[in-house]
Amino acid sequence: MLAVFAAGILPNRAEAQYDVPLVYADFDPADYGLARVTEVRRGRVSLAWHPDGVRLTPYYLRSDPVPPRVTYPDAPPLPDPDSPNARPARETALWVWQTARILRDADERAAFLDFVESQGITRIFLHLAWAEGDAPRAGFTPFSGEEIGPLIADLRARGALTYGLDGDRDFVREENHAGVWRTVERMVEHNRSVPEEQRFYGIRYDIEPYLVPGFQGPFRQRYLDAYVTLLSGVSRIARSGGLRVAVDIPFWFDAPDEESGIYMEATLDGRRAGVLDHILSLVDDIAIMDYRTEPLGANGALAHSYHELELAASMGVDVFVGVETVPLIDEDLHTFFGPFADGLPPHADARWLVLEERADGRGRLWLVDGGPQLAEVRERSADAVSLRYWPAGRPIRVAADAQSFHNLGPDAMRSVTNEIIRYLSGEPAFAGLAFHDYMGLRELLQRRKGDARD
Repeated sequence: MLAVFAAGILPNRAEAQYDVPLVYADFDPADYGLARVTEVRRGRVSLAWHPDGVRLTPYYLRSDPVPPRVTYPDAPPLPDPDSPNARPARETALWVWQTARILRDADERAAFLDFVESQGITRIFLHLAWAEGDAPRAGFTPFSGEEIGPLIADLRARGALTYGLDGDRDFVREENHAGVWRTVERMVEHNRSVPEEQRFYGIRYDIEPYLVPGFQGPFRQRYLDAYVTLLSGVSRIARSGGLRVAVDIPFWFDAPDEESGIYMEATLDGRRAGVLDHILSLVDDIAIMDYRTEPLGANGALAHSYHELELAASMGVDVFVGVETVPLIDEDLHTFFGPFADGLPPHADARWLVLEERADGRGRLWLVDGGPQLAEVRERSADAVSLRYWPAGRPIRVAADAQSFHNLGPDAMRSVTNEIIRYLSGEPAFAGLAFHDYMGLRELLQRRKGDARD
């Protein structure tokens, strides 16, 4: 796990990119395939502006000093807007993570059911809340069918079918696979033992293996292979019980790696193929976490969903395009590479990344911005085994408002989502929009017309 330290008061959003408090992140070099901290020659760190303090996190660390030149594919073509081949109806899906509160609070339950009906939600991705007095263990989620069955029936009465939603980054670890498969078996058993109106429509996994430490290092292939193996077992068990199989994926599973230019592949049952190809061969639908607040352009929602829609159509898989409504944070990405210098920076007239090798073999990365911070690092690293530094360079801002409509307001969201639907209406794999998540969307729609946050 990363240990993170932040000092100082978080500036407001407008000031965040200018005033950086002293931050550091501890890391284990083994997570990045390195024997020692001193093997680090380049990397990238994320400076995230959390409301409770700024956090620094290594994104990747590498031993080779210069990043390779990567050629990216051209932007995909736009679909035809207002297609005459448009489906007459689309589904509207909603991620719901607050299941325990909805199940156990009568007012919350009533408000949730009213919201689903009033907004015309037809698919619910309902997180599997574990039974009271129990807890998840080694991939297994002990949900209570007696609790969740009546809620599924209430949703069905309002026109919404329910997927059982589960997921954790550590599910990808092989020691947790059996527990995940047991959860799916439990869902099949539930469906066989209850009336039709209380049955799950499908199983849905939101695992995100790229969040496991080491995915950005030497263990990526191991985790990708384990991921598709896990999904293969989920698919086999779920389909044996008549459950629809679905997963949530990032939009970049089909993109070349920004470091190597190599497309991500995995091996399943001896067959080597793209990760997206394997996923689509195992599921009935996917939801793309296509969290962008602009529909057009190379970084827009349409460009990020185009290839998934094309490939999914050829394989008979439905695609939901995800829309983000929850509050996110601004991030600044600092990339460092090339020659380094030993010791500490000679002055504080620039922003620096300082790498400290500690006596326990772990590393510490400091982001230093200003003379007082440099003096504090000098004092706090007095017992370091070694120190070296690079210029931090100009950061790349990853803006929250480019990903979530939380601050932009309901009118902006409606305008953009209507445009996405207009362009994708003729795409055969396009199943509709999926909104993340219930609480975020409810809050967003409750604002006054035209209201947006600063």
